[in-house]
Amino acid sequence: MFSEVKVRARLSASNLGSIFGLTPTEARLAISLAGGHSLELIAHEHKISATAARNQLKAVFLKTDTHKQSELVALLLRL
Repeated sequence: MFSEVKVRARLSASNLGSIFGLTPTEARLAISLAGGHSLELIAHEHKISATAARNQLKAVFLKTDTHKQSELVALLLRL
């Protein structure tokens, strides 16, 4: 998907780690969400449970001061 390529080009795990203090795993999850993937698909691709993905997302919300996936995606797309 073209928009996903643009998102990944602008965002990197190390950049998000520096900006928000995200771990590499949290940053990859955030980048995937910004690229349009569902949390369920991300969990499947990363071979983790849906619960683990939700827990990682909660940590991302806390560190980015966001509360919904749409807020997080909007924040990341503004970077």
